[in-house]
Amino acid sequence: MNDKEWEDGDQKVWDGLDYDTRLAVAGHMIRKVVEIGTEGGSFRHFIYGILGFDMDAYVPLYMAGGMTITNEFDLQKIEDIKKIVGENKYEKLKPVLGLCDEPDCFEEASSGWPSEDNVYRHTCSAHFKKKNDETE
Repeated sequence: MNDKEWEDGDQKVWDGLDYDTRLAVAGHMIRKVVEIGTEGGSFRHFIYGILGFDMDAYVPLYMAGGMTITNEFDLQKIEDIKKIVGENKYEKLKPVLGLCDEPDCFEEASSGWPSEDNVYRHTCSAHFKKKNDETE
């Protein structure tokens, strides 16, 4: 079976689920992806230990991109990089990491708006509140 056939089969099963079941499955999977991103671990640990599948799940979950999750997704590494960027004041790396675009602020950007000069701003909540207070 090729990738397209696997994907079509997955989509057909997904489409056959009622809304509440899809919502429950999506919520469960998001929590599990965050868990592996926080804890770290191998692809096998993810599918067997965290998700609870048997060995027959390896190929379909690998073909669905599961290996990418365990190889590339490490929340602690991202937090460590953000800390280093802030400590060293690497302003140019802030957009890539989703940090506030105000100079010398290295907080997580949580708000955005188009500025007067047609640049979309991304700021932390404190700078967004400051901007709103200035316009009121």
